[in-house]
Amino acid sequence: MKIDKLFIGLDLSKYDNACIENAHYLLNHIPSIDTVVLYHNIKFNFIGELDEFTELSSSQLREKILKHIKKNYVPLFEEHSEKVIPTVTDDNSTINALKNQLAYNTSSTLFIFGSKSQEDGTGDVPMKTVSLKMFNSPALFCPSPANTPYKTLFAAIDLKTKGSDKNVITWSNNFREHFPNLEVTGVYVNETPLAYFPYIEKGNDQIADELWHNCEAKFKKLAETQKKHVKEWNFKLLKGNGVVQNLKKAIKEEKPDLLIVGRNSTFLRNTNVYGSTTRKLLMSAPKVPILVI
Repeated sequence: MKIDKLFIGLDLSKYDNACIENAHYLLNHIPSIDTVVLYHNIKFNFIGELDEFTELSSSQLREKILKHIKKNYVPLFEEHSEKVIPTVTDDNSTINALKNQLAYNTSSTLFIFGSKSQEDGTGDVPMKTVSLKMFNSPALFCPSPANTPYKTLFAAIDLKTKGSDKNVITWSNNFREHFPNLEVTGVYVNETPLAYFPYIEKGNDQIADELWHNCEAKFKKLAETQKKHVKEWNFKLLKGNGVVQNLKKAIKEEKPDLLIVGRNSTFLRNTNVYGSTTRKLLMSAPKVPILVI
């Protein structure tokens, strides 16, 4: 894990507060970070449809927003303000705006977005975060509020041969280096098989028990093969129907300060699309920052 740039997608609303708080905390603890981009794009065609903005050109609006960011956002970074680059562009497509602003080789850039929660409790997952090639980079989704410092971390383990465990373990331990008192818990959810085995001549309870013991064995093997990296970890093995529901329940009960999950599903490893569990988790809007790697 090497982060040298933070890229914050601004919303110019309360959702920016959590993003900036987390970015400032990371900046104070990760010495390799030398740049913080505060970015906002103007959808000028939409603005042009509003009567109150018809006399305000996009360039004037851009300057007003830029001035607002410099006045209200940059000072929040205190002694690091010289590292902050406010950037405002006029582009109807946020995706195109980001593509035009950044190189595709962004493996050392951490993207930070607000995680918007609707009245029904669901989250807003912008399409830009699941469709761009650049999002081979890690992305941190911050709900409001998302407090710092980071004291406890949940590392979501999938126990797949070709899954994301290696990256999750690497990032979790690198965070421990930057935050020495960080307590890491590896979390795995063993789903009950009710929806998956309609034609097997075994009872659901018997299948569930067999899968549970198999899961325990895999978890033990992971702890042994990765003992150098996970020797000081805690482990939590959850059992029940629904990975996301069980993760949310554990998050609600133990209130970790950060959750790290893998980016791709087992079947979509060579794509730029988040796996279904990650998408569902983001859309369920748990009250914890989620780092997707």
